[in-house]
Amino acid sequence: MKKFFPVFLTILVFSGFLVGQVFFDLLDLPARPSKTERKLNAHYEGLFYKLKMVDTKKKDFDLKALKQKVVILNFWASWCIPCLDEMPSLVKVQKKYGEKLLILGINTDEENQNKAIKKIVKKYKLNFPVIPDSKNKILDQFLISGLPYSIIFVDGKVHQVSQGSKDFFSGEMVEFYDKTIL
Repeated sequence: MKKFFPVFLTILVFSGFLVGQVFFDLLDLPARPSKTERKLNAHYEGLFYKLKMVDTKKKDFDLKALKQKVVILNFWASWCIPCLDEMPSLVKVQKKYGEKLLILGINTDEENQNKAIKKIVKKYKLNFPVIPDSKNKILDQFLISGLPYSIIFVDGKVHQVSQGSKDFFSGEMVEFYDKTIL
């Protein structure tokens, strides 16, 4: 019996680990936002209904009056390489879903902003409105300190906040759009 005790103990520990792992995988609890994230999301949601912006074509956007269920605010600058990496996926999303969702690209260039926006719109064939924010008023309201930064709203509520480059046309995101707006 003494010979088999270490083997028996090893099998028992491994089995316990395996059962625990399977249990937690089946439970699949979603991560809850921290208190700070909840406060920040509440701040964003408050701004969402107050925000009025004008794009480069002089079209007004009053987020409170929008009919789209999904709104993506994407903060970017022409000098920001990760920002530019996101542009093709944003163009694909806008092309696929059209009027069913709204993407607002908020440009934060401070120097030669109009020239920089025109260059990026042409190069990436941007098919969504671009909001110039040369004095960073919108950026400051949203308490953003790094680019790119995106906030996805569903019915005015924060669904997701993304810091850094993101693929807005990934399988997971397309599944989200399809489920939410189609």
